[in-house]
Amino acid sequence: MIKWHIPLLVACLFVFGGNAFADKTPVEVWYTYIADSEEEQLFFRAIEAFEQNNQDIDVNPVRVPYLQMLQQFITASQGGEAPDLVRLNSRDLGKIGQVRVNGAPLLEDLRPHLTPMERSRIDVRAMNAMRYNHALYSLPVSQASLSLIYNKDIFDAHGLPYPQDDWSIDDMLKVAQLLTKGEVRGLAVPIRVYYWWIAFQTGFGGWLFDGDGNPTLNSVGSAEALQWVLDLELKHGVVAPGTGFDVEAVKTQFQQGKAAMTIDGPWNWKSYTDAGLNLGQALLPTVPQSGKRMSPLLAYIGWSISKQSPNKVATARLAKWLASDTVQRTFALQTYTPPTSVSLKDDPAITGDLNLSGFIRQTEVATPAPTTQAMSLAYEPLNTAIELVYTGKMNPAAALSAANDNLASNLER
Repeated sequence: MIKWHIPLLVACLFVFGGNAFADKTPVEVWYTYIADSEEEQLFFRAIEAFEQNNQDIDVNPVRVPYLQMLQQFITASQGGEAPDLVRLNSRDLGKIGQVRVNGAPLLEDLRPHLTPMERSRIDVRAMNAMRYNHALYSLPVSQASLSLIYNKDIFDAHGLPYPQDDWSIDDMLKVAQLLTKGEVRGLAVPIRVYYWWIAFQTGFGGWLFDGDGNPTLNSVGSAEALQWVLDLELKHGVVAPGTGFDVEAVKTQFQQGKAAMTIDGPWNWKSYTDAGLNLGQALLPTVPQSGKRMSPLLAYIGWSISKQSPNKVATARLAKWLASDTVQRTFALQTYTPPTSVSLKDDPAITGDLNLSGFIRQTEVATPAPTTQAMSLAYEPLNTAIELVYTGKMNPAAALSAANDNLASNLER
């Protein structure tokens, strides 16, 4: 047996311990979870678990506000200071996909980093939504879309049955009118924001683009959908005046119990339950005029590797851990975030939660947002069109036709 002298032992610990620390591969991660939120805490725990099982990697998480993430990442990439891993929305890929620095894309194509088995563990539709052209630019770990959320206590107080999956928009409007009393409105919806209008557009039979990707913002049913949505405030009064353009104001209104129903996503579920609301969830209703169900935009959140990362292998290991069944399951059960893992669809704990499984069923009838430049350019002309109609300056058909021409012109530049 070797007997260590104390000075020699200290020297060895310093040398070998110091080298071990110095040999760790650094991975910088930019994430967008709200500070001090449950999502952020779950993320930190996932990072800790990863480092314990990958002691050769040192992860440095950096929080960036969601609305600032895309531009900060583009700016950092252009300056050669991009992080190794970044949390992006599938809608962001259409904005970033065509950006180049020294002729190279900003994101790494993940296909070489994934085995066929690893790819098969993630839902095919989710994987396709993270492609720009043929490149796979992000590993999807969650999905979400708008759904119908309601305050059970308000329904109970009026003796009305809860919303059902077989509701039509006429049913929703009728009940919203019955529940609009004093300060309480039947619905809290940002009717002047394009994202919400698109859910109604699809229900009325319209869509943003044709099969070749050409803009069709004024497709059949689109103008009718826009008028119907704005009438929720302008004609029927079931949406509070002045809230239609302010997403946060609408959230606060429902959170304070001043609306019976809202059209919102699972991302706000916990903030509502934390406020003491007794909630229920149902699918968005059907539209009698078309026979179709409202199909909101489906967005995916995933982890993307910077093309500039000097540590792509280590970074890919972290991305795959964050996309693992273990991490996705925890997020799903704790934050009502629908997972993208194929195997978790049949997990008893997930299917047994009526609200979480309801959000998952909603994603199944939602429409993935196209990962194209056209989609990224559609938002501004759509919001302009909605505002022109709301203020009475144009009718829906004319405003959407002008928006469509504007988008088509921008795509030709």
